[in-house]
Amino acid sequence: MQELVTEKVLVKNGKYYERYSRPQSYHAELKYDKEHDFIVEVKTEDGSVRVPVKKRNLLTALAGDTVEVSLIEYAGTAIKEAVVENIIKRAKHSIIGKLEVSEKNKDFAFVIPDDRKFRKDIFVPKKSLKHAVHGDRVVCEIIEWLYQDISPEGIITELLGKAGDVETEFKSLIKRYGLTKSFSKEIIRQLKHLEESGGLDPEYSGTKDVLKARLDFRDELIFTIDPVDAKDFDDAVSLDKLENGNYRLGVHIADVSHYVSENSILDEEALKRGTSVYLMNDVVPMLPEKLSNDVCSLREGVERLTFSAIMEIDSAGEVVKYTVSKSIIKSKKRFTYEEAQKILDDGHGTFYEKLKMMDELHRILFAKRQKEGSLDFESTEVKIVIDKKGMIENIIPKHRLDTMRLIEDFMLLANKTITLFIEKQKRRVPFVYRVHDLPDKKKIKELAQFVKQFNVTLNPDSKRSIQKMLEHVKGKPEEALVNGITIRSMSKAEYSEENIGHYGLGFDHYTHFTSPIRRYPDLIVHRILFEVLNGISNQRIKYYKDALPEICRQSTDREIAAVQAEREAIKILQVQFMSTQVGKEFQGIISGISEFGIYIELTENMIEGMVRLKELHDDYYILDERNHQLIGRHKKKRYRLGDKVKVKLFKVDKEKRWIDFVIVN
Repeated sequence: MQELVTEKVLVKNGKYYERYSRPQSYHAELKYDKEHDFIVEVKTEDGSVRVPVKKRNLLTALAGDTVEVSLIEYAGTAIKEAVVENIIKRAKHSIIGKLEVSEKNKDFAFVIPDDRKFRKDIFVPKKSLKHAVHGDRVVCEIIEWLYQDISPEGIITELLGKAGDVETEFKSLIKRYGLTKSFSKEIIRQLKHLEESGGLDPEYSGTKDVLKARLDFRDELIFTIDPVDAKDFDDAVSLDKLENGNYRLGVHIADVSHYVSENSILDEEALKRGTSVYLMNDVVPMLPEKLSNDVCSLREGVERLTFSAIMEIDSAGEVVKYTVSKSIIKSKKRFTYEEAQKILDDGHGTFYEKLKMMDELHRILFAKRQKEGSLDFESTEVKIVIDKKGMIENIIPKHRLDTMRLIEDFMLLANKTITLFIEKQKRRVPFVYRVHDLPDKKKIKELAQFVKQFNVTLNPDSKRSIQKMLEHVKGKPEEALVNGITIRSMSKAEYSEENIGHYGLGFDHYTHFTSPIRRYPDLIVHRILFEVLNGISNQRIKYYKDALPEICRQSTDREIAAVQAEREAIKILQVQFMSTQVGKEFQGIISGISEFGIYIELTENMIEGMVRLKELHDDYYILDERNHQLIGRHKKKRYRLGDKVKVKLFKVDKEKRWIDFVIVN
């Protein structure tokens, strides 16, 4: 029977043998996937299907390659799996990694890829090294890979610098995630043409065609509140009290869609980038700076084109009436969060009465959200303090201010209102939703077990119980830990053309409308809104129905990549900072337990490192995974999540980005 299988006369399917018939094949692009390692999207009789590909069935295909695949189904199930039968076309593969040269044989070297998903080290002959030496971080292009069980051959195309240096690590990070601050010559030419033809002229007061269909808010008191280092101002706010006692809230968003035409080179590049990426003290923008920091940015004292949601809100926080329209504004003030907060705290200052009214409305909206089931995670970010020489002076926690919450609540309400506007249309209009699925029940049950140590009883079936847990730990040492584990227990928010609601916010209808300078989905939402306001055609409805699934997938993928890149950027700077602190002692909290050791988050700067099991010399420790603890076999000493510990910085590896501690008894 086995011989017949080898000769492809029979095929084994579970416990049974069947006659072999060559399966139908499909051509598709191999892609990375957040759920499976690799997937292909094939068009079958049942429509377009995303099918996972296991590593053993890849041959030597890499993400981006066009491959021929066949589909297999497991007997008695609907589970499909793809098998790569042939590689039709290779994509250009540039791999970033560290070059290692053997002391015994210097006629060749290997590139050790930074990306752990890459399955093999890359063989590089001496003639292809291009002056790179042992320990360099390099970009390597694969030129040949014949068999899955041997290394591919490559050539060095770019030398990034010495592995471990901050500048080198940032270059590597930017290359690995396909980021670039520069834009193509074609895009620069397009912008120059717009500028020369008056299309980017910021003075719109005399342009009747532009103003004809816009609400004019230039004389109203409108201002922005943003981070101190912000350069692109997407949103501005206004607020008045009406005679009936209701609030009239205006959320005014930069009208990026006026400048970025559908299917233009600039639009295609924005979709490709998906989002702006903020790498601590630098940004890789979605749009060229001429647009993001100037023409579209709602700068103080300058007329700007906007899209406005004007909402009438009663004393209970209900939106009783709203209008959505393109508009024009002239911001009267650029506040930082800190400036606005100080005015509120002091009880006087520029536009104090207006800020006080906004704070009053924000508290009403926040209370309403809480009542309706919104989960409020108190996240603490870090701020990098850079000295005059460009080196890290300190890393400190950056806490949320009330003014941050204020703007957050106004933007959430605008996003919700815009979605309701679309949902109330007589015709079903395809739309981009920001969705958040229900959490995994198993993970929530594990969370309930974990928080018992903090005297918290969590009912896994009750969302209100999760709210109470978050309120219970607020302001306590374990707050950041519980928040972090709760977030990891949740599903991930994403973009979708299908509305399933947003579990975390407690909204049945939600989108992203408020940041079109830095997020592509918001730009699409603006376009759809404008077309709906002007009577969208059946042809355009069909266009969006076909186009939105891929736009949502691309936007979600780019958002995930941006988050990963931003986290890595923080880690690079943390490792650089901690490399000067070896030997120092710190207070910390146990933030994770694994078979390798104990993760420690330092109290003063939120930097995380590890105490490796081999450094626990007082006993042999066993992992109790269910209860998130290590237990000493002989002395029964326990290390549990949330425990406070004192540690000493033992070692820092800048190349691997490891921060190692030892417990101080």
